[in-house]
Amino acid sequence: MSSLRSVAVTVLEDSKGAYRWRLVELEEDNWRLLRQQPRAMKTYKAAMAAGLVELQAMVEDLDLGPREEELESEAERESAPEPEPASGSDHEERRKKGAAFGFGLPS
Repeated sequence: MSSLRSVAVTVLEDSKGAYRWRLVELEEDNWRLLRQQPRAMKTYKAAMAAGLVELQAMVEDLDLGPREEELESEAERESAPEPEPASGSDHEERRKKGAAFGFGLPS
């Protein structure tokens, strides 16, 4: 099995009432930006929940966590076309595996 990556969700406050999530990864002694939310949300709670959902979508098995081969490099993401939204059946399969992130927000 590949090694577990040190990925974190953090929330930035751009201005009062404007919050955005970021996914960052620890590499040696520095945090590297993996992804960030393009538009701000009105609450910290909503931004954090959206960031956790984004992280969840990147992980194949939440019981094992994010592994080396699952998270793409920034260069690969930039050259790849935008992914299609997950189908309802894919979403249901993840929920069955215990993939329930969020702060009381509907999935």
